[in-house]
Amino acid sequence: MTFPDRYDYNQLVTDVQDYCIRKEIRVPRWRRNPNEEEGLAFHAQVLRALRDLGFDIAEEDRQAVAQEVAKRIVGMGVLQPFLDMEGVEEIIVRDGRVQIEQMGQVRMVGNEGRLGPQADDDYYYRLARRIADLEGIELGVQTPQIKVGLPDGSRFTATIPPLSRAGTAINIRRFTQKGMTFYDLLEHGSLDEETIEFLKEASASMRCSVLFSGRPAAGKTTWLNAFSQYLPAHAQLSCVETFQELQPKIRRRHHLVVEDPEAMREAINTTILRMRPDVLVIGEVVSREAIEYIMALNLGIVTHATIHSHSARLALTRLETLARGADIALQERRGIIASGLGLVVHLSKEWEGGAEEGRWRRFMREMVAVRGVGRGIGEAEYADYDLEPVKQWKGDGWTPLKTGLKLW
Repeated sequence: MTFPDRYDYNQLVTDVQDYCIRKEIRVPRWRRNPNEEEGLAFHAQVLRALRDLGFDIAEEDRQAVAQEVAKRIVGMGVLQPFLDMEGVEEIIVRDGRVQIEQMGQVRMVGNEGRLGPQADDDYYYRLARRIADLEGIELGVQTPQIKVGLPDGSRFTATIPPLSRAGTAINIRRFTQKGMTFYDLLEHGSLDEETIEFLKEASASMRCSVLFSGRPAAGKTTWLNAFSQYLPAHAQLSCVETFQELQPKIRRRHHLVVEDPEAMREAINTTILRMRPDVLVIGEVVSREAIEYIMALNLGIVTHATIHSHSARLALTRLETLARGADIALQERRGIIASGLGLVVHLSKEWEGGAEEGRWRRFMREMVAVRGVGRGIGEAEYADYDLEPVKQWKGDGWTPLKTGLKLW
């Protein structure tokens, strides 16, 4: 059901919220023990509120309007339509204005018709505090920043004053319910057919650990999800992540969503030692779980993951740095990574356009085989990785896949 966009939903939502407060009508909590009957009861209350408040709504529109108003009250308020909009990857709020990212392009939507929110910074401050409250967090001076998972799997991050000096800042990273395939990415010019066939074979072999690296929003999780579609159906697969972003094709899998970053290490360690996976997928390596990632490689478990970095080589440096708390010397860590990891796929994109309307257009890709640790110069601790370029996108086209590769 699509909602009629000719009504002023901001005013409807505000007035119905006030009505609920006056009538002491309980608003369902989106995450705590979701109850379909409770949701239907609240929808009926919203229908009654629209009638009692005397809004001029056509009879044929009443159900759809009430449903939309209820969804916004329970969910993201004026931002809810963008969560429901096809292809939106990120929702960004700065200084009371809203931008959305679709297919790598960011555009302002704050003043575009009824769908665009007509709200100010104070509204988004109250919205952020309400989202925090639904998660049992008191957003304020002591905790001016939150990062929580929304019921649909999106990631909500908000920062308020005094930490944020320019008002309330909100980012909602939205993850598509339909995972993109390599062929979807091919249509968008993100890779070529030779790369697809190479990565399909790497996934199906279950003998090559792959690390996807790049800046935030470079497409690392999208590529990892597409890559995981080619794991064999018989594989014993374990997935561990902090937000539910992974969408492997194998349904019978061990899948942990550990929202407490401090518990990630223990969850991965238990998975490695007790769940005997053929393949371990870690959604994102951002902290001390890098130690368990390296241990998985050391035990011969095929492990796929994503990591933030500026290049394929620096992805390995970041792994070493995040794992520095382990009681393992740097050169030993480097040796484990070099012998256990087969391939680094680095994703980046270049900014094109003028100061007013720049946009991401040029994709830059690089696949690098990790061959081992070279001899280095001088003392052993300075021995570096032996890396071999496999394929690159240079801006004017793909280089041919390196022949004679033996990664699995």
